[in-house]
Amino acid sequence: PTISSPVLAGPSMVLGPDISPRRLSMGDSRQEGSPLTGGGHHPPPPPGAVEAVGVASEGAQLIASGLSTEVVETILQKLYALKWKLFTSWCGERQQDPANCPVGTVLEFLQAHFSTGLAHSTLKVYVAAILAYHAPLGGMPVGKAPLVVRFLRGVLRLRPPTRPLVPTWDLAVVLEALCRPPFEPIEEIPVRFLTIKTALLLALTSLKRVGDLQALSVAPSHLEFAPGMTKAFLYPRPGYVPKVPTNTPQPVVLQALCPPPFREPDQQKLNCMCPVRALDAYVHRAALWRKSEQLFVCYGPAKKGYPASKETLSRWIVDAISTAYESSDLPSPMGVKAHSTRAMAASKALMAGVPIQDICNAAGWSTPHTFVRFYNLDVRATPGSS
Repeated sequence: PTISSPVLAGPSMVLGPDISPRRLSMGDSRQEGSPLTGGGHHPPPPPGAVEAVGVASEGAQLIASGLSTEVVETILQKLYALKWKLFTSWCGERQQDPANCPVGTVLEFLQAHFSTGLAHSTLKVYVAAILAYHAPLGGMPVGKAPLVVRFLRGVLRLRPPTRPLVPTWDLAVVLEALCRPPFEPIEEIPVRFLTIKTALLLALTSLKRVGDLQALSVAPSHLEFAPGMTKAFLYPRPGYVPKVPTNTPQPVVLQALCPPPFREPDQQKLNCMCPVRALDAYVHRAALWRKSEQLFVCYGPAKKGYPASKETLSRWIVDAISTAYESSDLPSPMGVKAHSTRAMAASKALMAGVPIQDICNAAGWSTPHTFVRFYNLDVRATPGSS
């Protein structure tokens, strides 16, 4: 969607994070039974079994932190083994066979852990672990047993997930840091800082998902700078389908922030936060080693010039926020995700008076209800916000 509003793309926006969750299937792993049970051979879940019980949220959170799919799958395998060990121990105390116990035993185990305060998402991991080793019940995986499904739905109603009311990082701190080393002067900084600064500024000013940013191209017909570097127009690669398809696809339009000549010292500082300026510097620098028309390409020695994955883009955005805090002699905020830039920037825009429908159109949200329910943050509560 077009982002041409001077508030969305201008100072009020800047001054005030698909991935689309990836569903991980553990069905390709090969396990010759569990060493924890001492019993017979229990086959791994069939492809898609983990998906069926809805544990994608844990994998998505780990991927959003910048880890590769392979690393996440290894972590989850270890996670399931630990959960299965706890279940086998619980069954042993009750003289039950963990691999062949009735569904009632599984439900009693889940209820016992629910009573200790575990969240719905954690209990789903327990179900996934049990599913990985438990024999089918009546030809049906235990995770799909009607009573287990109803139990998890009940847990969700009794203990719904909560979202943060305030962001875990302060936009004002980050933007202030982008105006000084190691992010400036932009013509001299190492390519790492230029790359992560550009990725962060585009994420903030476009309100786009990481998947949308990955789809952008530097092909002549897909990237254009307006005369005087007042705007930049970016189009996704042909055939790209966004998470929320639109009938009339529009380019991402970035508005320059305080372009030269500068009349006041503060204008030069604001220009350091300009997404058009950062984009121009990045495109020219990356042209020296680029091997793909994708806008964002890797800068590390191993994959230098090749397209950056969504996971890599997410890691860059988080890296930019963490580096901004470190350069400000502040501890890095915990739990930062690339996707959080959407909530942060959109909330700032709403406070600045941008119509909510314009925000939704820019971010690709189908209805204002999506923004209000899942993304709107009380950014006024963050230290240093203005």
